[in-house]
Amino acid sequence: MTDIDSMLDRILIDLLSDRIIERMNAKTRSALLLFSGTDIGLDAALGQLRQLRAGGWSFEAMRAPEALWLGNDRLAELNAKGAEGAIGDVLARNAMVLVPALSITLAAKVALGIADDPISALMQGAIERGSRILAARDGVCPGSRDRRDRGLLPTPVYRQTMSRHLQALADYGVELPWAARLAAAVEGTNKQNDAAPKATVATTIQETGVFGLREARGLDSAELHLGQGVLVTPAAAEELRARDIRLVRER
Repeated sequence: MTDIDSMLDRILIDLLSDRIIERMNAKTRSALLLFSGTDIGLDAALGQLRQLRAGGWSFEAMRAPEALWLGNDRLAELNAKGAEGAIGDVLARNAMVLVPALSITLAAKVALGIADDPISALMQGAIERGSRILAARDGVCPGSRDRRDRGLLPTPVYRQTMSRHLQALADYGVELPWAARLAAAVEGTNKQNDAAPKATVATTIQETGVFGLREARGLDSAELHLGQGVLVTPAAAEELRARDIRLVRER
């Protein structure tokens, strides 16, 4: 091999290396957006996505047919391309999957292993491939303020069903932040070996003592488990009722 051939080989290797690094860097800040059939928490989530976009993230997007309220102008703000291709190819192009507004229907389908439409199939495919998935839980969490403000206050049995579906998703590895914290959840675990804490669906606190208003206001869960010896103050009890947080007494 001549010196010229050797030099050309080095140039070619350098060019290929640059292309590979460029593609790897692009993927680490790209996400697949799945819009399901609810707008609960969506405004907050879109604000978070715009923040990520300004920080260098790029998006592909797919929306459910019933998500007609998500106009093209809102997607245009994110410069999101339509997701096309086989499930494996779409997921391979993106570092993670984001569900800006998780619906009860989508949560139930994925929790039960049902994938009968493109959105649930992509989410299930992401779980099976070990992809990172973040889904804003506002539309499904019984304690969501948005649900309460809209008068969406299901019966205790239905709340338990909603919580079970969220718990199943959390057990599958899906991260469940609030919509208003979506960007922080994405960026907060973008560092190597920095695992994201899962959203708490049920919280177990002390066995004895007093559970007061300050503790109730700081609670970030759909269900609270307390020991029989814990005294719940009236103000704390009212806060739990207002936020539709279920109190379970442990024996």
